Amino acid sequence: MAVGIAVAWLAMPLWRLAVMNIHQEEYGLLVQQCDGAMRDHYQARREAELRVEPDSQAIVQSAEMGLLICQDYDLYQKRLTQWGLRENELAQMRLRAIEARAGDLEEVIEIHEIRY
Repeated sequence: MAVGIAVAWLAMPLWRLAVMNIHQEEYGLLVQQCDGAMRDHYQARREAELRVEPDSQAIVQSAEMGLLICQDYDLYQKRLTQWGLRENELAQMRLRAIEARAGDLEEVIEIHEIRY
């Protein structure tokens, strides 16, 4: 029994690495889509606060609909935790997704930056 526990304990990091590699592309896409939706929503809200126009609320509501992709992202993330990934591995996968779409440091900063 002790041998089985030792083998399982040693194999867990390899299991997590395999799960990360298998799911990186799809998870990374959801990270990007949710990030874009949150940015669009934030900008629409700020624009509506700064300029009161008849279509401002419609634009904000449209941006809110775009946030539905974040629910898919959240569900996928919960599924990955069920497969054994911890927050550290999920954070590493998010960073890989951000780095994959950013060619240099300026783009990484721009992705994380919220403009007013």
